[in-house]
Amino acid sequence: MKTKLLILFVIVFSSFANAQEAKCGEKEIQLKKYLADSENKKALELWEDIKVSCPSFSEKIYILGNRVLQYQIEIADAKDKESKVNDLILLYDQFDKYFPNNKNGNYEKRALALLKNKVGKPEDLIFYLNQAFEKEKETFFNSQAIYTYFEMYFTHYKEHKSIIPLNELLDKYCAVSSLISENSRKFPFKKEEYNRVSLGIDLLMQNVITKENIISYSQKKLEDNNSDFTWLEPTSKSLSVLCKNNPVFGSVAAKLDEVKPSSSSAYYLATYNLNIGNQDKAIEFFKKSAELAKDSLEKATIYYSIATILSNSDKATAEKMLLNALASNPNNGRYYIFLANLYANSVNDCGTNQNERNAIFKLASNTALKAVEVEPRLKLTADSMSAEYLKKVLVDTDSKVKTVKIGCWIQQTIKF
Repeated sequence: MKTKLLILFVIVFSSFANAQEAKCGEKEIQLKKYLADSENKKALELWEDIKVSCPSFSEKIYILGNRVLQYQIEIADAKDKESKVNDLILLYDQFDKYFPNNKNGNYEKRALALLKNKVGKPEDLIFYLNQAFEKEKETFFNSQAIYTYFEMYFTHYKEHKSIIPLNELLDKYCAVSSLISENSRKFPFKKEEYNRVSLGIDLLMQNVITKENIISYSQKKLEDNNSDFTWLEPTSKSLSVLCKNNPVFGSVAAKLDEVKPSSSSAYYLATYNLNIGNQDKAIEFFKKSAELAKDSLEKATIYYSIATILSNSDKATAEKMLLNALASNPNNGRYYIFLANLYANSVNDCGTNQNERNAIFKLASNTALKAVEVEPRLKLTADSMSAEYLKKVLVDTDSKVKTVKIGCWIQQTIKF
């Protein structure tokens, strides 16, 4: 008898649950329709019902409910704005309660609701931002929220630096910088936005980070963080600005390149080697950095840097690097200007007779004028350079020479 009653109970409960689920599904569809038709009053009434009758039905109801309440915030009078924001925060509370593993970034969204609407208490804002950073870092994307988080932490440090060690601030700086870099890689179309945030926190720290304290900090922390990319990357960046030739910079950059080789890690190693006088090693790492760079403009800039370093000692490789730069960024006229100078400065090395010297200056003139084709703003500079080069072309009017082959590293034929 008990078994029959239990079976009956299960059947009845299942039928009720299925009916309730079907009803919640219908409400979700209706809410979506109200929003599509801009029937905002009906949408609000239905949301008030859904949050009570169907709180665990689906994550989608909270996404729709968010749209309902965002509209209510937009149309609210100033005196009602905060209460409407609080309604939205309650939605996020309920969302996290019934769907604790959601990836909606609700702590960041709570913080943004306060920030954008200029309501709430500072302690609530910093709490939500800290929770977003500590618990939901994988969805902590908003640049304004990230900057505000570090700014508030920095202000707190300044007010309590007698009891907060500098190392804690530097730890936070490294962690936030790493998050910004990671977000920039995830969303390359927002790179400039994240770069501005990075610059903003660097400006906050400009009078705090010194050569002495960043060296001391790095030396103390390296052993414990020698495989932690999120520490190695921002620390390398700070050292590259202030301590280009200090051994700790080389050590941190080497660990970074070991843990996660990238264009940046190779560039740091190139910078370090260049500043300790190891030019050959520096060039090796610069080339590696250019090869690993995913952004064509970044590639071009690195190749150009190599060319500037080698312009006196190895003109053939410098030319090759400039041509690589042009292949990556063909619209940069400065590369043609530099290349023209490179040719002109080789006249004594490569011009074995007057015809060859004439050809080199003509090549330099032609190259300078190419800058105008890609960057018209360089016309004055390019025209002036071209004219100066052509003044040095000493043409014999009786000469029947119409083409000249330039040897040496240039290896080009010039027509007159």
